[in-house]
Amino acid sequence: MAYLLVVISVTFTTLGQIFQKLAATRIKTRMAAGKPLYLAVITPHFFLGILTLGLGAFTWLLVLSRLELSLAYPLMSLGYVLVTLFSKYLFKETVPPHRWAGIATILFGIMLISRS
Repeated sequence: MAYLLVVISVTFTTLGQIFQKLAATRIKTRMAAGKPLYLAVITPHFFLGILTLGLGAFTWLLVLSRLELSLAYPLMSLGYVLVTLFSKYLFKETVPPHRWAGIATILFGIMLISRS
């Protein structure tokens, strides 16, 4: 159950990052249309980002109540992997080979840590 909660927390946190990026990409367009910054930021994606990050934080507390921090926190690095994949396929960002090597290193580290 604790590992499922880690996956849920990572998923919410990753979605929060994606929603923040979607909100941020609209700021420039909305400001160019004459909206002030404080109004340009307020989009559905902005609120979804806050909601999913909040749910991720809540779930993270549940994780910490069940796992040692030294095990749980490194597992959160799965978020780096997921955000990189979303960045490449959703936002069409270029991910250079050295970042893929970093992702492979993270996955290897997660595998080692989860065996302890």
